[in-house]
Amino acid sequence: MSQPLCCYLIDDEPAARELLAKYIARLPYLTLLGQATNAVDALLALESQQPDLLFLDVEMPEMTGFEFMRVLAAQRPGQRLPAVIMVTAYPQYAVEGYEHEVVDYLLKPASFERFMRAINRVAPRRSAPETDLAAPPATVPLVRVAASEPVPPLPEAEAPTGKTNFFLVKEDKKLIRLEPQEIVFVESLKDYLNIYLATRTITTHMTLSKLESLLPASEFRRVNRSYLVRLGAIKEIDGNLITTTDGRRVPIGVTYRERVMEAMKHNLM
Repeated sequence: MSQPLCCYLIDDEPAARELLAKYIARLPYLTLLGQATNAVDALLALESQQPDLLFLDVEMPEMTGFEFMRVLAAQRPGQRLPAVIMVTAYPQYAVEGYEHEVVDYLLKPASFERFMRAINRVAPRRSAPETDLAAPPATVPLVRVAASEPVPPLPEAEAPTGKTNFFLVKEDKKLIRLEPQEIVFVESLKDYLNIYLATRTITTHMTLSKLESLLPASEFRRVNRSYLVRLGAIKEIDGNLITTTDGRRVPIGVTYRERVMEAMKHNLM
C-alpha cells in the first residue's frame, strides 16, 4: 500500500494547529508527522524528520515563515524540499508566498473545503498522477470540491527581494541566529569553526567554505586558508597581521593581502 503524505505544522497559534490537525486526521492519505510552535524548533526537528508537506505560518516569533523557507533551502542545497502551504491571517503576504513558489495560501481560519483545494494542488507539484479516492494514493488524490469559496486574490504589493539578512548556526543543541554584521572574523579548525563576535565566540560544526557561501561576498574576505574576516571589522593591516576593531589579531597571507587591499581600496582616503 502506498505511503500517506507526511505533514508537519509550524504555527505559534494553538487554535490554528488544532484545526489543521483535525483536517489532516479526516483524510486517510495524510498523516501528521509533527508540530512546532516556531521556525527555529522546526529547523531542529526537520534535521531528523522528512515531511512531504509543510503547513507554515508567516508571522512567528524569532523568524518568519519566509525566512524559514530561505534558511531551509540554504541548509539543503540541491535536495528536494517539502511542499509548502502558507497559513496566515494576513492576506497581504499572498504575493510573497507565491513568489516563493508555495503550493497554496490559506487564510485563517480556513474551511475544510478550502483546505481540500489546497491539498489538491500538492499532487501535481509532487509529479503524482491523478488518482481516485477509492484507490491507495501515491501521494495525494485529487478530490472534487465545490467552487463556492474563491481562492484569495493576490493583493498589490512590492516584490520582495528574496534575500535574508541572517543565518543560523548550531552550537551544541542550540540554534543561534546570526547577522553578518555581528561577525568580526572566523577561524577554521578542520570541520569546526570558531566564529568570533564582539561579545562572544561560537563554536560550530561547519566548514569555512559552507559558512562563506552564506555570507555576503562583498563584506567578507579570506585572509589565509583558515581565516575569514569581515572587511568592516579591519582596523589595521601591518605586515602579515590584521588588527580588528575589537583589538584581536589575525594572520594574513601574502597571496591574500592584495585581494583584501583591493576590496578595501574604495575606503582609502
